[in-house]
Amino acid sequence: MHNNKKAVSTLLPLVLASAVAMTVSQSAVAEIVLYDQDDTTFSTDGYFNTFYVHSDVERAGEQFDRKQSRVKMGFLPNWIGFNFGKQVGDLKLGGRSSFWVTINDSESNGTETGIDVRQFYATAANEQWGEVLFGKDFGLFG
Repeated sequence: MHNNKKAVSTLLPLVLASAVAMTVSQSAVAEIVLYDQDDTTFSTDGYFNTFYVHSDVERAGEQFDRKQSRVKMGFLPNWIGFNFGKQVGDLKLGGRSSFWVTINDSESNGTETGIDVRQFYATAANEQWGEVLFGKDFGLFG
């Protein structure tokens, strides 16, 4: 039911705790080198930007009350990438494949996911003529 004093005293600590948590929280970005021997490298990296939302709404009339929990993501999607590099004489070969995943859910569809392969390419480079990229590189920051 409606009780404004109760709502303020209940919500104020929650709002303050949420503000502090958002101020000190950061998204996680990591690169892990899995193999680095014999002029060959293999690594993986990723970006994780996901949070949990819970709401408990009480309105006049019990049929309008609602409790729900959702998994959301921020503005940028989560992604995982795999990188390859090999030195062959004076030629540096490389490659990357990254999968960008959305995980927002909705009230009607449950968890709705989508996978987007935004980076899938191979490279060949040397100091005389630079680097050539074959494939697609639709990353946001590089």
